[in-house]
Amino acid sequence: MERAAAVRRARIEALRSLRLAEEAGDTEAASTNEFGQAVKRSYRTSEPPASALGAAPTDTVEMDVDGLQARAIAEDRAREAEELDMTNIAPRRPNWDLRRDWEARQQLLVPRTQAAIHTLLVQRVGAREADAAEVLANEA
Repeated sequence: MERAAAVRRARIEALRSLRLAEEAGDTEAASTNEFGQAVKRSYRTSEPPASALGAAPTDTVEMDVDGLQARAIAEDRAREAEELDMTNIAPRRPNWDLRRDWEARQQLLVPRTQAAIHTLLVQRVGAREADAAEVLANEA
C-alpha cells in the first residue's frame, strides 16, 4: 500500500511540475514527459486546435448578403426620386381624365357602330347591284 501511495505521490508531483512549467511559459518542458515523449492533453471543455477544424469555408451567408443592405437602400432612394418626379405626377394632357371617362362610354357604343357600318355596306352593295342590273337592262 505504501508503494502504491508513493507511485501516486510521484505522479501528482509530476503533474504539478508540468502545470508550473506551463504557467511559467516553459512550453518545451510542458510538452514532453519525463521520458522525452510528447504529451498530448485532452480536456472535455477545451476547444479543438484550429488545424483540426480544417480550412475556413469560402462561401458563407455573410459573403452572400454582403452589400445587400446598401443596394436595397440605393434602390429605394432611386424609386422615391422617380416617384417624386413632377413629370410622373402631372398629367401629360390636361384632358386626360375626360378621355378616360369618354373611352369607357365609347366601349358601349362600339357594337352599335359596327352594326350601323354593316347596314350601310349592305345598302351600298345592294344599290350597286341594282344600278348594275339597270345598266344591263338599258343596254339590252
